[in-house]
Amino acid sequence: MNISYQNRTCLVTGSARGIGKACAKKFAENGADVILVDVNKEVVEQSAIEIANEYNCKTWAYTVDLSDLNSCEALMEDIHSDIGTVDVLANCAGITVSKRLIEVTPQEWDKVSDINLKSIWYLSQLFAKQLIASDKKEGNIVSISSQASKIGEYGNGTYSVSKAGVNSLTQVLGVELAEHGISVTAICPGYVNTEMVQDVFQKRAPLEGMTPEEYAKTLTSTVPMNRMSEPEEVADLMAYLAGGNANYITGVTVTIAGGKTLI
Repeated sequence: MNISYQNRTCLVTGSARGIGKACAKKFAENGADVILVDVNKEVVEQSAIEIANEYNCKTWAYTVDLSDLNSCEALMEDIHSDIGTVDVLANCAGITVSKRLIEVTPQEWDKVSDINLKSIWYLSQLFAKQLIASDKKEGNIVSISSQASKIGEYGNGTYSVSKAGVNSLTQVLGVELAEHGISVTAICPGYVNTEMVQDVFQKRAPLEGMTPEEYAKTLTSTVPMNRMSEPEEVADLMAYLAGGNANYITGVTVTIAGGKTLI
């Protein structure tokens, strides 16, 4: 199946590294110009340069704290003024706190919720308003959720709850934005080989009484395919869902977890 992003501009949050960077690269590989957004200024700027050089496309880097809604609004206003109306919004930014819920502070809860859920709602709202006001006939919102949104994970409650919210948000936005030609979907990865997941292994293993190596092995052993996925595999799915061939798919989540999660 041919996927082309020629003459399309894709906005990818959390794109300095990990799944977000892999998605930004995949969009560029298929012909898109890409806007990279991350809180890490040095790394996101370097990633933008790297992608532009590798795929001979236009890239832009914006440093934004997505937990601040005023910053989200300023970002979308700047992008609209500097670049124009975006075709694809890929919500990939996310954080976690490796604690039991009984130990999580209100400040930690709010921070995870603000980045993992509230920013997706607000960026999606701003994106949709700009696209509806333009002469574009269609657009795509794809958000990174998680298998943890469907099965819940010990020591990962704040993340699990925020991602469950992403799934519900995707359903409602899918229904409400369909009349405007905007497809809204979410991806629920299992264990992905990223720096964030490796950091989780380090922090959550003690909660289970294991070393990080034991914890990683235990989790991987529960996956029928007996391995973690690579960020590029998630990016392939992202590119398909936002690439025009899947626009009749909306309001749903798609799991990519090697058989670990079947819902």
